[in-house]
Amino acid sequence: MRMFGRMLLASAALISGAGQAWAEDATPAPARDATATAGNETGDIVVTARRREESLQNVPIAVTAVSGAALAKTGATDIANIQAVAPSLTITTQGTSRTAFALSLRGQRTNEAQLLTDQPVGAYFAEVLQARSIGFASSLYDIQSVQVLKGVQGTLFGRNMTGGAVLVEPNRPTDKLAAEVVAQVGNYKMHDVYGMLNIPLADWASLRVAGKTRERKGYTTDVSDGRDYDDQNYDTFRASLRLTPGGGIESTTIFDWLRSRIHGSALYPTAINPAAPAIGAYAYFRSLGLNVADPVAQFARQQTLGRQQFDQGFGDGGNLDAYGFKPYEYSKNWGVTNRTIIPVGDLTLKNVFGYRKVEYASFQDLDGVPAFLINSAQTRNIEQYSEEFQVQGKALDNRLNFVAGIYYFLEQGSDGSTSQQFPELALVSQGLPLTTPAVLFRNALGGTGRAEAVAGYLAGTYKFSDKFQLSAGGRYTTDKRSATVSPQLPALGVCLYRRPDGTSFPFAQCTHSNSNTWNAFTWDVTLQYQPSDALTAYISTRKGFRAGGFSLRATSDAELAPFNPEKVQEYELGLKTRTDLGGARLTTATALFFQNYRNVQKQQAGIDGGGNVTTIISNTAAQHNYGAEFDAGLHSGPFDMTLSYAYVNIDITKGLQPFEHELVGAPQHQVGVTLNYATPLAGLGDLNLNASMSYRSKIWLDLNDDQSLQKGYALVNLRASLGNIKGTGIGAAAFVNNLTDQFYRVGVIGIYREAGYISSTYGEPRTYGLELSYKF
Repeated sequence: MRMFGRMLLASAALISGAGQAWAEDATPAPARDATATAGNETGDIVVTARRREESLQNVPIAVTAVSGAALAKTGATDIANIQAVAPSLTITTQGTSRTAFALSLRGQRTNEAQLLTDQPVGAYFAEVLQARSIGFASSLYDIQSVQVLKGVQGTLFGRNMTGGAVLVEPNRPTDKLAAEVVAQVGNYKMHDVYGMLNIPLADWASLRVAGKTRERKGYTTDVSDGRDYDDQNYDTFRASLRLTPGGGIESTTIFDWLRSRIHGSALYPTAINPAAPAIGAYAYFRSLGLNVADPVAQFARQQTLGRQQFDQGFGDGGNLDAYGFKPYEYSKNWGVTNRTIIPVGDLTLKNVFGYRKVEYASFQDLDGVPAFLINSAQTRNIEQYSEEFQVQGKALDNRLNFVAGIYYFLEQGSDGSTSQQFPELALVSQGLPLTTPAVLFRNALGGTGRAEAVAGYLAGTYKFSDKFQLSAGGRYTTDKRSATVSPQLPALGVCLYRRPDGTSFPFAQCTHSNSNTWNAFTWDVTLQYQPSDALTAYISTRKGFRAGGFSLRATSDAELAPFNPEKVQEYELGLKTRTDLGGARLTTATALFFQNYRNVQKQQAGIDGGGNVTTIISNTAAQHNYGAEFDAGLHSGPFDMTLSYAYVNIDITKGLQPFEHELVGAPQHQVGVTLNYATPLAGLGDLNLNASMSYRSKIWLDLNDDQSLQKGYALVNLRASLGNIKGTGIGAAAFVNNLTDQFYRVGVIGIYREAGYISSTYGEPRTYGLELSYKF
């Protein structure tokens, strides 16, 4: 894969002679089902938020849509960059991982990545749900569009979409010969090569291959050994085959593959609690003359280091080191999707199949100080299958536009962790010498799980006058889930699964299982008023749910009990306008929403009776989410400007827990501004200047810890490019991200009260670089 960029560059050079003959036709035609692209001479954007093509300004849903070309102008390289153009979307790390992320819309978000736990905001690639976000962040290359659907999407997108959905649509093969190569270099020894080759194989077949390789040194250094963390090192490619045998039939198959091998996140210690039982125990044992660590002193030293330095001191191979190697994070993600469209008279049949395999392994020191407090190794091996069949059509003199479908989903695999927790305390408390190998007390939590869902749905829009439309739909889902766990101390042959009285089961009886089935009916109704193409107003209500499940970290029957589905009733009022101002065009979209949110699933970290840190999902009562969203775009000649604002608030109406924060992973205020200027320079090339700014108010990164508060911050990105220099197809660009070098947290390990500390992961500092490209 390291050679992929060079190979594609060589291929482009070999066919560049032929490419000159195609120069006038070099721009690929929009795909048949193009999303977030210019739809007509008015500049309308076409979206598929209701599983069919519609104008962004006319669809009665709150949607932010960005074309791949617009993303390229901002220099977006991964999914996190979407926040600059869709500020209502918040993206944070999922736990401590740099290759997985948590999405938040309208105040709904979960930080748990376990199998059998689902996100309230779904991520879709080529119309297929990506149940696990591992590796998905790096898929943002050769993209046709990104759509951010806000609010409950329970009818057409199914279970779990209670906050919204993010739809990423890759570029599909076209009947034009085209190629592109882009190379970047930047600070932190970053180098990035992207390439794309589109080849028409026959009148009825086209092939498109794209890939990317990226390396960047980490921006945080462990001063104990000089090793860098928060690095990037991944290879990814995609191959798409499009067949159009005739009769309007179209079938596109996509194979994609990604591998990432990095040192992982730097867990920077940001708070310590001397009053916590574990930290207090260290002080007590030292007062007895025992030679145990002093975490408080180590934390104080940590605060004297630079902001991109920490002293992890891990992996020394000593007896307290239960692993003997340095932290790492490896992941592999590959999949196959197929979408086939067959017109049959007035109907259109559509089938979408998806398969994905995710493999993940990581090892991390979770405290960030030299003392061996808590560290964890995570492994996941998960595969998913999905199959969706749709029938779309019109009836009643074309006044009724409908879609009906059936859906099947299966996800299964293993998900587990082994961890070492306070080894010195474990040895001393049991009267063992401090020279005893700590590996004896390394525990293993996890197991296997299976989630299977079957659903049927029907939705339609009836235009009963020139100005009024009524849309309605319903979906019935059966969701089956099962879990098997076997928590243990493998080296000692000790079972960690406890009876109600606190005693452990024999090792031979350590495997325990549970299963459950849930049924749900979700629906939506929308009344739309559209007196002209320049004005759309709507009012809607939607019912959604997020699936129940099990915790694969359970160590007792109480913890292995199922958590139940969340239920959300949403109400939304929206207004969209388009105003022509001479040679300029102003578009606006405003939405007000209210969600009645019951049986809320919340993740809680704690320490069980055996001293093990546990992560449990439970249903905690009810809350109200409400807010407003506003998007505006001004297009005037060479100038484009967008302005976005999102407000959300949460009132927990029942079951508020001690120390609980209502807004977790969701800032109350978010603002985004983009400015773009594009103009041809006679005899030189096509100039493009882009600036984007995003602001987020304070945000709680953990449910219960006061120390997890991240203050508000703004990020500014700049990019300048000159394309098609002197008609050669060569381009050059310079860019800088996080211009003001903001220092902000994107995730925390929040166990301040339980284990006595908080460690944090930080966003990228200022990065900059140069780019050289060639395309035809």
